[in-house]
Amino acid sequence: MNQNKTLIPGQSRIFSGAGNFPRCVMLLMGPSGSGKTAYGLQFLRQGIQDGDYCLYINCSYATSRERFDSYFQNKTESPEFLSLSSFQDAGESQLGYPNGNNIAILSDLLKQVTSRLKDHPAPSRVVVDSLTDIIARFSNEEVQRFVAGLYDLLKARGNNLALFTLAGSVSAPVADVFGSLVDGIIQLKIEDSDKEVQRDIRILSLKTAHNVPKWVSFYIARDGSLQFGQDNLEKSTNCKLCQEPIVGPVATEAESSFHPSCLDTYHKLGEIYGSNIIYTLQPGVVNTSFFFIDIVGLSDPLLSVENQIKKIEDLNMLIGSCDAISRVPKDEKIILPTGDGMAVGFLMNPELPLQLSIQLHRKLRKFNAGKTSDKTIEVRIGLSSGPVFVVSDINNNQNVWGPGIILARRVMDLGDSGHILITDNLAETLMQLKDEYRKTIKPVSIGYKIKHGQLLKLYSAYSEDFGNAAVPTKVLELG
Repeated sequence: MNQNKTLIPGQSRIFSGAGNFPRCVMLLMGPSGSGKTAYGLQFLRQGIQDGDYCLYINCSYATSRERFDSYFQNKTESPEFLSLSSFQDAGESQLGYPNGNNIAILSDLLKQVTSRLKDHPAPSRVVVDSLTDIIARFSNEEVQRFVAGLYDLLKARGNNLALFTLAGSVSAPVADVFGSLVDGIIQLKIEDSDKEVQRDIRILSLKTAHNVPKWVSFYIARDGSLQFGQDNLEKSTNCKLCQEPIVGPVATEAESSFHPSCLDTYHKLGEIYGSNIIYTLQPGVVNTSFFFIDIVGLSDPLLSVENQIKKIEDLNMLIGSCDAISRVPKDEKIILPTGDGMAVGFLMNPELPLQLSIQLHRKLRKFNAGKTSDKTIEVRIGLSSGPVFVVSDINNNQNVWGPGIILARRVMDLGDSGHILITDNLAETLMQLKDEYRKTIKPVSIGYKIKHGQLLKLYSAYSEDFGNAAVPTKVLELG
């Protein structure tokens, strides 16, 4: 092994043991936004520079092929990209969930990895991003079998490196389970203050060499590369909105510095949420699946204010009682009241907006039974997924802005009472996941024009006990 070769990003700062850092298989853990994907891509970038064969296994809907390619500008020198979802696209198998027999899916993935590694001599580098997404779709036993199988494969070949990313705390039981299957754990953390976003990293444990854990600061530059050490951070000028160092043109306003594109976004956020609020952007752009709902007819002048408030309170209570939202950890969802309804963003599982819609419709059917029309609650729901900025105001209240939530709102606005309308990107993702969704999600329009002339392929979810099978009135009027 080349004694001067950097095997993991920031190696000279975060590895404090005697001797050289060993080639090993590590679990890379940290909360959402802490930089796991950026670290994994930098790990592969260094591998390309060192002449290693590099393979990126994408298991997340948040990391698209386009985002991956944008990081590696020289396509002839970029790692191979293998996506778990491609198995379903190729018709080899269907993405699964814990209640099904999905062993063949991860087995197929492992066979594909084995084939690609055999075609390239060691040394190799592999990133699995992320185990969190696999755990959401498969049983614990299936995921553990996959991790153990890939670990054995890499160790048998020798001279290989790998990172498995996993969202969460190192104190969680899942860290003990998967930490026992690899050579060690690299831990990330993130702290968001009023002035800056602070990221830190350390090697928490390492079975194959002595190491004394120590935290080291780093930041993610505009080109996606990692910069380690507090000295670099202090010397840079950070953008007021995204908190990242500014390299190149600087836009200024009210004695604050921005990236030019961030200043445009800052203005839009001010228009939406109020220009007197100071925003800080959470690190990166988050891909989120949204549930957007409002109460039909709430603005009816014949309804008293007391009755309107009671309906909103009852709806909030019913939504909160649904398993699809109550069982999701706080840091994996965003809840935004909207006056006559709410928006809920789910960060991990694209199924949850539809599950919440179905569960709520069933609860509303029971709630409305026997009530007079002025007491019943009729709703319309819009579902979408896409990238959003997560922003916090001066009181640390969270808001979001971006295509994901905007489309969910516009789709909801097309609906009548009982409709569960879904944008094409989320609907097509769901129909790939489960056969039952193919039976309940049906196309409504293949080219409905919404604001700014955007054409939207619209879907509706319905069955005997949820949804509305009728074509929305607004679609009929303009169809």
